[in-house]
This record gives sequence, structure tokens and C-alpha cells, in this order.
Amino acid sequence: MSEHVPEKQQVDSDKKGDPRERNPEESAGEKKRDRIYDDIIAMVVRMTTLSPTDVVPETDIFYDLGLDSLQVYELVVDLEDGYDIRLPDEDLEKIHTVQDVVDLVYKLSR
Repeated sequence: MSEHVPEKQQVDSDKKGDPRERNPEESAGEKKRDRIYDDIIAMVVRMTTLSPTDVVPETDIFYDLGLDSLQVYELVVDLEDGYDIRLPDEDLEKIHTVQDVVDLVYKLSR
């Protein structure tokens, strides 16, 4: 006795080009950004009395975190060593938020 198995219907999310479809390349990039963000949070928590939940992408490095110039220098050195990159001074002058740091490290470590 054979059972009748209905033919699998294609749902909208199975169609090629659906915006909900994940691009593996984007996923890898997002994972890398997440790792960079997590590393920065860990570095900031070690330098300050802040909790990881106190730091969000929009957090201002100088005003919200209260990092002094020596702590910023330590953060830069740790990021350069950890990601085997060189953070140019002209790019560092443009950095204001945690997200700015993540974006710069991501761009230079590709």
C-alpha cells in the first residue's frame, strides 16, 4: 500500500531573491562585526567600571565612557594588536562612537 505524499508547495520565502533570504557573505560580515563589537565591549569593561549592558553602538567614547587619552591609546593598541591592523591617526580623529570604532576596525581588517 503506497501512501500519497502531496507535492511540496513552494512558499514565498523559497523563491530566489526573497529579501528574507540570507546572503552567506553578509552573514559572515555581520558575524565579524559582532565579534569586533564584543571585543571592544570587553576592552572597555576592563578599563572602566561599566557593565557590558551600559555600552551600546551609539555610546560616545569620550563623553559616555569617560575614557582619558591614555585609555583611548590602550584601546587603539589592543585593537591594532588583536586585529593585526594599523589605525591611521586621521581616521582616529573621526571616531566618536563605539559603532565608529567597529566600522573602522571592520574596514581595515578585511
